[in-house]
Amino acid sequence: MKKLLFQFILTVLPLFAVYGQDTNAIDSLRNKFTAAKSDTAKLSLSNKLAREYFIRGDSITAFKYGYTSLALARKTKVRLYQAKGNQIMGYLHTILIHMDSAKYYNNQVIQILKDAKSTEEIRVVAYAKNNLAANYQVTGQLKKTAELLIENLPRFEKIKDNKLYQVTLENIAVTFNELEDFEKATFYLKKGIEFLNKNNFDAEHKIGNYLTGALITYGQDDLVLMKTYLDQVKSYLDQVGITSLYSGRYYAYLTWYYVKKKDLKKSRDALALAEKSLRHLESRTNYYDFYNSRYGVAKLAGDYQGALKASQTLYEMAREDNRASISARHAKDIALLASKLGDYKTAYTFQQRYSAISDSTKFENMEVEIHDLEISYQTAEKEKRIVLLENEQREATLKSKNQVLLNLVLGIGALTFLLVMLFLFYVLRTHKKNNKKRLEEIGRDQELKISQALLEGEDRERIRIARDLHDGIGGTLSGIKLKLSDPAADKELMVQKANEQLGAAIGELRRTARGMMPESLLKNGLETALHDLCADLISSEVQIEFQSSGLLADLSMNNTVHIYRIVQELLTNAIKHGKAKNILVQLIQEGDTILITVDDNGKGFDTGKMSNVTGIGLKNIQNRVDFLKGKLSIDSDPRNGTSVNIEIYVR
Repeated sequence: MKKLLFQFILTVLPLFAVYGQDTNAIDSLRNKFTAAKSDTAKLSLSNKLAREYFIRGDSITAFKYGYTSLALARKTKVRLYQAKGNQIMGYLHTILIHMDSAKYYNNQVIQILKDAKSTEEIRVVAYAKNNLAANYQVTGQLKKTAELLIENLPRFEKIKDNKLYQVTLENIAVTFNELEDFEKATFYLKKGIEFLNKNNFDAEHKIGNYLTGALITYGQDDLVLMKTYLDQVKSYLDQVGITSLYSGRYYAYLTWYYVKKKDLKKSRDALALAEKSLRHLESRTNYYDFYNSRYGVAKLAGDYQGALKASQTLYEMAREDNRASISARHAKDIALLASKLGDYKTAYTFQQRYSAISDSTKFENMEVEIHDLEISYQTAEKEKRIVLLENEQREATLKSKNQVLLNLVLGIGALTFLLVMLFLFYVLRTHKKNNKKRLEEIGRDQELKISQALLEGEDRERIRIARDLHDGIGGTLSGIKLKLSDPAADKELMVQKANEQLGAAIGELRRTARGMMPESLLKNGLETALHDLCADLISSEVQIEFQSSGLLADLSMNNTVHIYRIVQELLTNAIKHGKAKNILVQLIQEGDTILITVDDNGKGFDTGKMSNVTGIGLKNIQNRVDFLKGKLSIDSDPRNGTSVNIEIYVR
């Protein structure tokens, strides 16, 4: 076994098999999808459904929801959601190794978000780039794979996604190992291990990196360091348990170690444990590792027939997975083993297959290079055509000046015709105006109802403020007055206590004033005011993350106040009623549309019983959304948190 199977971890591929999952999860997602009002909420849910069905092995239904996401993405004006619709299709095609489709959809994501700015946009682009790297790896274009992965590292640093940053470091190390550039492979391996230790990753995440270290040191024949890495993996596996995805790979690598040490007994013992792990978790990767191990042990024992069977199994698996480089490698092994066994017909057949696959792989790589050159050539040609078009435009401008008089005459004739048409349609327009007035009256009645609801909410707020002033500040000031009028009291102590009570009263007064109209909202605008609101509500028990993108400073004060009150009410509900510990607030503006999302991990509630809610919080939010002619969607389950999505049109 000259080379080991190349291991590559997809950015968005689930790293663990799904066992004993609640079958109600999909039913719950489907119900939420049916109930969702906005296209963006439906798109997020259809993406989740596509992933859930794919994990369960139902790729047909997964693609059904993937295409639903794609259709919804084409309807929305928000480019982030346009990209997410293409992202789910790129995800599905990448895992299934549908090369052309995978590249198309991943490149669509990158094109839509070519100037990504927000954290979420950069995250989506990074996923697509890593998936493209996986596409190139499958076809054996390892240099292109390494370039894409290294280019992606700053993105993961910027969005502070430590897990994906570490996975990408691991993939870069494995890629350079396959290229036999052991110096760079070792550099990125050590960088990954340092990053793991610095950021206190759990045992499950550390296992993968140390297994990569064992793979790299195996290729360099450094068996001492390889055993050190394997021992480290074993200590972490003892914490995680035998059901870990990595247990099978660990015992496979341990088998390779003992094969290289020419210890037949220990290699067979390790192989038996690898087979046992395979029964616990039958992943495709574990099958590759296991049959590679069986091949090595059989060769060490001189069992060429057993080695041949293992190579044939690996060859067929690689063909099923369209892994050309691996197919070629095992075709060559089969030819050599068959020759040793005297089966020259099989040896000749697989030698021919090896040559054909190798030539095909080289041709595909050459096609990619030619394609890159063609793109450069086409870019140059486009620049030439732009220059020609600019010259033609100048000529057209000169010609247009010569036709000004003719256009003027035609304009006068058209104006006369227009006047006649206006006269003929006068009666029709009058009729339309009357209908429009009736519709406006209906609209005004509706707006009046909404305004009355808002006024009632404001009256309740005034009553609350009056109660706070009377019971809180009023009571405090009355207490101070009584103490100051007590002639028998200690003057110095009396003044000190009165001073403390006045400080508390001033603080209470400021909080009441801030609740009526935040000063930062008037001075600095919506984005700063919301940032301050979130910061004020953060405590040792509640963490709030605020994200915004594209918010314009020219929003009307009416819209600004309503949006501020909506977010304020949602945060109050999440903290007071939901008992949330972590809350995410997002505001994204695309043109005339503002998307508001508030996600929390609180106790949630049954959305089917919203009509029975007696509180005024949700009613106030709904009234404000209706007043702004927006859409409100609430996604919540008991004990699973709440997600609120609001679309508002501000022009």
